Order: sequence, then structure tokens, then C-alpha cells
Amino acid sequence: MAAQTTRYTHVLAAVEIHESGQAVMARARDLARVFDARLSILHVVEYLPVDPAGDALLTAPIDLSRERAQQAEGRLHEWCHALGIPTERAQVAIGSVTTEILRVAREGGVDLIVVGHHPRRGLSALFSHTEEGVVQRAGCDVLALYLK
Repeated sequence: MAAQTTRYTHVLAAVEIHESGQAVMARARDLARVFDARLSILHVVEYLPVDPAGDALLTAPIDLSRERAQQAEGRLHEWCHALGIPTERAQVAIGSVTTEILRVAREGGVDLIVVGHHPRRGLSALFSHTEEGVVQRAGCDVLALYLK
């Protein structure tokens, strides 16, 4: 029986804005080149309201998501320039990280998602993590890169 060869046509790099994010982008870029596939870059800013007054006053929380999204977009564009990736391939979404990655993948016809995986120890091993949610729920292949 002949082995079936997988051919990826659209690679999505789901990146965090810290030092490992650029490494995930570079690996996804290299994979897209190998498969002559389209490359998309995504960073998700999770909505985290900040209560400026603590619990002392009943005020509406401040939503800093838009400002954080603008900062993230700037960083993604810097990384795109450094890696030779057109900036129009990068986007920032606001929402639940796992949900947004899966939505963008589904709507974009992505057949490979590349995410970073950080080893966890102690209490952090007890909590749900993005890459695990993506792996469990994605309708396509997922490559989780081990990041030290």
C-alpha cells in the first residue's frame, strides 16, 4: 500500500507576542515555503477588563484590548519585516484565544496550524492551555513547536 503524501496549502502561525513568537513565525514561514503554501499570521488579544478603582467603587472596567491589539500589530509587522513576510499576512484578533484561532483557521481554509508549546511545571500544569485546546478542537493538522 502506497503512503499518502500530505500537501498543505494554507499554514496559519498562531503566535504570542514574546520572544518565542518570532520563532513560531519563522518555522511556519519555512513550512509554507516547503509546501508552496499560503502563510497567515495571527495573534489574539484576550479581552481582559481592568477595574481602575479596584473593588472600592462601582465603575465600568476599562477595556485595554484595542491598545494592546495596536501594540501587537506593530510587533507583528516588525517581525514580518525581519523574516521577509508581507505584513498583509499578519492580523490581530480580539477575543478568546483558542476560539479565535479556530475561527480564523476555519474561515480561511487553513490546513495546518502552527503554535508554540511551553513545557509546564508545578501549578501551571493544572490549567487549560491554548495549544491543547487547538489540538483537541481543530479541524486540521496542528504542529505544536516545543519552546524552552
